[in-house]
Amino acid sequence: MVVLILERVKTSQRGEMSRLAIELKPGVFVATVGARVRDQIWKKVCDEWKSDALMLYSSNTEQGYVIRSNGDPSREIVEFEGLLLMAKPDPKASQKDSDEVKESSETATESPSPFLSLEDFFRSKADSLSSELDNDKE
Repeated sequence: MVVLILERVKTSQRGEMSRLAIELKPGVFVATVGARVRDQIWKKVCDEWKSDALMLYSSNTEQGYVIRSNGDPSREIVEFEGLLLMAKPDPKASQKDSDEVKESSETATESPSPFLSLEDFFRSKADSLSSELDNDKE
């Protein structure tokens, strides 16, 4: 099974996708297609349409699916200890980070990510759970 979420696409492109899949909501498509067709759809979305998109499809992973992302979708895929999570950037955090970068005299090679606090949160939760498990074993 494949779920394709398209953002900011033309009506004609949605119509073309509706020939291959069911459109549940505007821009949200579901279909059962083979790997070759799935990859051809993804290539068309990325290369020809240059659309912002997310594709989820069944796979033999721990979660049972894989997520692909193209363009600048409204959410970012974050991998945390083998699990794929979706994160929505905090506009306040990104504004604060950009203000701090402007004030800094050093030039950073990477732009600050609003998702760092989310990763820190999950890591601290995982650490606390593992320490609780260690305490229970003793």
